[in-house]
Amino acid sequence: MDKIKSLLLPLALVFAGIAIFEFGARYGATNMRAYAIASELQFPLNIYEQAVSSMDAGSKETFAAMIDNGIAVGALHRKVWYLKKDARSKLDTVLARALSTRGEAVCERFASMQASEDLPTYNKNKLTEICEAVDIARLELVDHTSSPADSITEQQESL
Repeated sequence: MDKIKSLLLPLALVFAGIAIFEFGARYGATNMRAYAIASELQFPLNIYEQAVSSMDAGSKETFAAMIDNGIAVGALHRKVWYLKKDARSKLDTVLARALSTRGEAVCERFASMQASEDLPTYNKNKLTEICEAVDIARLELVDHTSSPADSITEQQESL
């Protein structure tokens, strides 16, 4: 028993070190993933915004699907509580732009998928979670933010 007691403190220190390292790696990876999601969403969004008027229907649908997928991933990822301010603001900026560009079509796409009879229950639950996250993101990022014209008008009225 005395031999085991002498090993408990070093063993506890080893496990504590592993736990601290794991938390740091998870924290850093989560923040880097937020930057990656934002940059992956930004590229098709730029193309879609610039060329939507000259795209054929197939290209529009392809880019819309890529943007909607990025919105879903970003909306789910922004719910992580330990995102740094910089990573969250970058993700929120790109998400707000994407949600403004795509509008209601994002939720319509996921709602039509959810209505499908062929999906298993797990996938329907995941789609419900995605729709809720996208709705929350749209509410926080698009609907509750005032436009620059509104803020100028409010400033002029306060004078």
